[in-house]
Amino acid sequence: MLKKDSIEAKRLERLIGHRLGPYMSHNPVSAVQIWQWCSAMGDKNPSYSPGASQIAPPAMMQMWTMRDINDCYAPGSTDAPPYQVFETMQKMGYSSNVAVSYDISFHRYLREGDRAQHFTSVVGISDKKVTALGEGFFVTERVEYFTLDEKLFAEARITYFQYHAAITRAVATEEPTEVQSERAAAEFLRMKELSSAQVEVKALEIETLRVGDPLPEVSIPVSHKLIVSGAIATQDFVPVHHNMRAAQAAGMPDIFMNILTTSGLSARYLSDWGGPQSRLQKLQFDLKAPNLPGDVMVMKGEIVAINPQPSGALVTAAFTGENRLGIHTSGSATLALPS
Repeated sequence: MLKKDSIEAKRLERLIGHRLGPYMSHNPVSAVQIWQWCSAMGDKNPSYSPGASQIAPPAMMQMWTMRDINDCYAPGSTDAPPYQVFETMQKMGYSSNVAVSYDISFHRYLREGDRAQHFTSVVGISDKKVTALGEGFFVTERVEYFTLDEKLFAEARITYFQYHAAITRAVATEEPTEVQSERAAAEFLRMKELSSAQVEVKALEIETLRVGDPLPEVSIPVSHKLIVSGAIATQDFVPVHHNMRAAQAAGMPDIFMNILTTSGLSARYLSDWGGPQSRLQKLQFDLKAPNLPGDVMVMKGEIVAINPQPSGALVTAAFTGENRLGIHTSGSATLALPS
């Protein structure tokens, strides 16, 4: 909670608890955008392939109602600025922002032609905190995602850190062109080799599962291309995910992966393991060390609970994604598996 006696607290408290919306989608759910998302995430789940039974990946939840490249919401959206809290913090000197956690419940999967809208409320602002990134505030919002016929398809609590960067990193001296070319070629070959060894998407046999069973280990190469294509596919045009100078002004050494791409990759990892008929019901994770270009995120997990259901089972798995800096993400997910 905010300290009641601070001037900052009084300014920010006025922004808590107001449900704002709706914020509309620019386009209905389409096979083209599903394809773009799956292409960026490397998601080969046949349930997302075009056809009468096609569904949209659940992690696309937030993407549908994101602003366009000019930071404009779709026609029909409310005029109320949803991120007034961050604009107020920027005026207070806290100009940088990163998302740090997701806690999502998925109620139904979207199909082509569905159209999304969302409502949002700021539900909490922390006291001022000092972290390795800098000094600032953790802000948590509650977001409700509906179709136009007012059917709730997902709801989330998303936490951000709005901060004043402790270190503004200098732009590195340009390397000679031939050195850049050699480095890029080596990175491409390394990433291509890792990309060829992914888990086959196939159905699980519930009867064989046990608490404590490990999930497959999967290595996901983190390249500039993945970070930028992930940001585009998730409709996230914040400069720190495609512009090195903006990322360095925020205290990062280079552009870094956005939380929506981490969500998409985590959902891909889980559905690859759960099989094409599995359905993600809950996904919760925190972000820690950033995913930077040239690294590899190694995803691991294990089953922590199995709850039999009349038509199958609800299986909960804990998972992590680790890079050379440490744990990038850790969390848990619940999937409905058919019998």
